Amino acid sequence: MTTIKSLFGGGLAALAVIALTALAPSASATVIGHLDVANCTGLGVTVTATTIDWLPAGGGSGCIQTGTGTTISFSGGTLGPGQTGTILDLNSATTTFPVANFMTFASAPGLSFDLSALGPGPSSTTCASALNPNLPACSAAPNSPFQLQPTATGTSVTLSAMGVARDSSGTTSDWAGAYTTQIAGLTPAQIQSTILSGGSETSTYSGDFSIATVVPEPATMSTMLLGGLLVMAGGLFRRRRANN
Repeated sequence: MTTIKSLFGGGLAALAVIALTALAPSASATVIGHLDVANCTGLGVTVTATTIDWLPAGGGSGCIQTGTGTTISFSGGTLGPGQTGTILDLNSATTTFPVANFMTFASAPGLSFDLSALGPGPSSTTCASALNPNLPACSAAPNSPFQLQPTATGTSVTLSAMGVARDSSGTTSDWAGAYTTQIAGLTPAQIQSTILSGGSETSTYSGDFSIATVVPEPATMSTMLLGGLLVMAGGLFRRRRANN
């Protein structure tokens, strides 16, 4: 499922402006905050070896709802708890990254969470056949993005996800976190056997994600500052030639 398979004299003020522009945080238009979601009432997710079907089934998308920890600001306003949205189904045969509009919300037009990557899951495909939280986690199959961790009462399933949040202003932020579910009474080995034999698992789920402003890399800032220096040096050189 990996495709379901990341400065001198008068020039000082001008350069200061360039530096401040490069280092200053984006305005309120930047998407920032915290997002937690869960399936809408009575729904969940069904997973096979090649698909993630967020319920209700058959429509290409599922129903999600923001939780009490959701506090997001963006150019169009804010997104808080109790808001319903959609999440797109994923299929290893047809899905390619990035997935635009992966999560959207009716009350926040213009706000979109694009999906860049899932996982990775553990490298080991040797799944525990006992309900023991001290045993290691596994993947059901090679390159699966899911982590299966045995607990004292069942299996905790984690799906890490990351991407880009954007709004109508055109600014972007990074988002990352994980979807989780608890499957009671089944060991990781039992879930693995079901998936590898062509079966599926259906469960409720929740997701917890952080959204942070995209900060320019140091190399990018250095390039911008160097460009300012070169511009100022060129201006000083031209003025000196004119005065000679």
